[in-house]
Amino acid sequence: MNTVVNTNGASFERLNFEMNSEINQNLNLNNTFLARFSRHTAESIIHDMLSIPVTPLESEQLIEQWLGVDVSHAAGGNDWQYYYNDQYAIAAVPVDLLDDSQIDQATETAYSLLFEKINQWGYPYLIRTWNFIPDITSDQGAVDNYQLFCSGRTRAYQNATASPTTYPAATVIGTARPGLYVYFIASKTDGIGIENSQQVSAFNYPREYSEDPPLFSRALLHRNRQQEILFISGTASITGHSTQYADDVNRQMEVCISNIENLLSTAIAEHQFLPTTLQECAHIKVYLRHAHDLDAIRTHIRLYLGPNVPVYFLQGDMCRPDLLVEIEALTFNDLL
Repeated sequence: MNTVVNTNGASFERLNFEMNSEINQNLNLNNTFLARFSRHTAESIIHDMLSIPVTPLESEQLIEQWLGVDVSHAAGGNDWQYYYNDQYAIAAVPVDLLDDSQIDQATETAYSLLFEKINQWGYPYLIRTWNFIPDITSDQGAVDNYQLFCSGRTRAYQNATASPTTYPAATVIGTARPGLYVYFIASKTDGIGIENSQQVSAFNYPREYSEDPPLFSRALLHRNRQQEILFISGTASITGHSTQYADDVNRQMEVCISNIENLLSTAIAEHQFLPTTLQECAHIKVYLRHAHDLDAIRTHIRLYLGPNVPVYFLQGDMCRPDLLVEIEALTFNDLL
């Protein structure tokens, strides 16, 4: 199963997410901007942006690849490369720029470089990020790696020349692989942060979770002239700011689904997002702490989503030891 992002070259600003079970090898790359999750690398790949440092639970290999003719090979040197159209830029922070320092220092470096580049490229608004960090709940003295990540990200925001008015949608997942991985979507225009009435906004969390709060929106709504896209952050079994059902992965999944439905309802009721249900999402990623939970969660989630929503199952750790599952989603509507 593959995720395809189509645009019509640099003069076309929309992002379309279309699910295909097979890659069309005759695809005309002169007028296509494409992102896919694939089991096999194809010769037509322009650049393998990032081998996702988590384990796919339904295939031997899963690689996230961005293709498109509109690509800058010299975006500031040091192997920076970004893919773009008139509205969006998609890139990864080059891993070789991040040394073996502590997670907070590597994160500050990554986000400082990210902010520098998106302003240089002319896409100053950060709208979606994915972050993978090693041993996310491993203690480093008085704090764990996730808390260090939050502190490094906060320092980068504080040092940015233009402070953002809206935090991006985000996912942060722990991995067994060393090193920090950050990739992102930026835009020429700002998005609308969407919060969940059943949760404390992450950026307002009490300090018992982290000295520096997690700087992300529960979801971000972005509109261009032709399309509206709702990026839903990695969503866990949290009500208020507390974990729910610490030992029950199925009940945690139900809370995740309820939280996502709340975000959809808020976007529709408060921000005129066209009516959309969870069953109409373009794709969903489910991160599981334990691989042995796959069969139960796969069966359970289909009761909610039906058979048609593409769902990817990945193994990774959440930001709290008592969280067993995290779900992110993407949905969009055409405006023309």
